[in-house]
Formats: sequence, C-alpha cells, structure tokens
Amino acid sequence: MKNRRLFLAIGLGAALGAAGAISLAEPSRAKAPAAPEPPKGGFPPDPPGNASKKQWVFDIAVTGGRASLPRVSSVLVETPAPTVRMMGRFAIEFWVGKELLDRIRFDVPMLDRDPKDRRRGPLRGPDFTNVTTRLKVRMADSPRTAFLALVDRATGDVQRFAWPPDAEGRLAPLGATAAPALALETASDAGSPGDSGSAGDAGLGDAAADGGR
Repeated sequence: MKNRRLFLAIGLGAALGAAGAISLAEPSRAKAPAAPEPPKGGFPPDPPGNASKKQWVFDIAVTGGRASLPRVSSVLVETPAPTVRMMGRFAIEFWVGKELLDRIRFDVPMLDRDPKDRRRGPLRGPDFTNVTTRLKVRMADSPRTAFLALVDRATGDVQRFAWPPDAEGRLAPLGATAAPALALETASDAGSPGDSGSAGDAGLGDAAADGGR
C-alpha cells in the first residue's frame, strides 16, 4: 500500500513538473510581427475620373515585394483620355484634402495578389512575395491634385507624396504612412497643371500601363 502511494506521488510530481516547464517555455517563443491590415472601412470606389490630353507616366520600382515611385514624367496625347479602370493589388491615387480625384490600379507580375491568402503544406506552390522588377502605369492629369498616394491594398501600406513632382520628376514624401482619408486638413486645392514635367519626355509606348488584370 505504501509503495502504491509512493508511486502515485512520484507520478503526480512528474506531471506537475512537466506542466510547469511547458508554461515557462511558452512565453519565450518569438512571435512574428503582424502584417499591417487594410482600413476597416475598406477603400473608396474608383471615382469617375477626368479625361485629359496631359498624361502622367509613373515609373514604378518593386524591390522585395514593396513598390516605390522613383520618377514621374508627362506626355501629351492627341485626344483627351481618362485613366484606365482595372483591378489590381496596388494603386496610385490623386487626392485633394479628403476627396479622391482619380486612381489607377495595377498588379506586379509574379507578385502574390494577397500574401496572407496562401495555401499551407507541401502543395502550396512557390512563394512570390519578394519580387524585384520595374513597370510603368499611366494616369490622366487632375489639375486639383494636392498630394499623391501609393497604396498596397493587400497590406494597407500607404506612401504619400507632395504633388506635382519637381523638374526632375522626383516626388517628395509627406512623412509617415497614413490612410488617405486621414490626410492633413492643410492640404489645399492648389496644384496647378503643368507646373513640372515636360511634355514628350516619355513616349506613348512607354506610357502604356503594364499592370495586371
């Protein structure tokens, strides 16, 4: 009887010790940082847009799956044309205050449209989250534009830039990432057309949008 009680006591102590070890080990597990989420209210729909002879050509650089805008140029077309409407993970948007003036959406070839929606297990396929490439998209001029936003709709990441670009086609960042709807109230209706970027410094062939459908 004594041996049986001793055996039970030893077994209970071993079980409690194992449980304590597990509880102590769990907090030490490193947790991967959570990816940013798109706005809870979603994104506003595409606006009607504006047909214009002046078109802006955006040179988009993608490094490690993250898009940037190293250069912008302008071109004149014979007939006024609106911005093409299409689907896509990324978007370039013209804003004034809280008003969305125009948007061009595009996909990056080979890059996952939604990095969070991937199959698990051995049959999940190759991982296309760190693509590095360059492409161009074109957008009709909106004279009222005060700032521009480059949006990754899959992660909610937004980069804002002052508009228009300088004489070299470069854009000045407006600071930390923020949703376009929360733009500073100081953004005005300034932004006159044709302030920068000379017509014809990009060919019509280069101006064709390369975004995915």
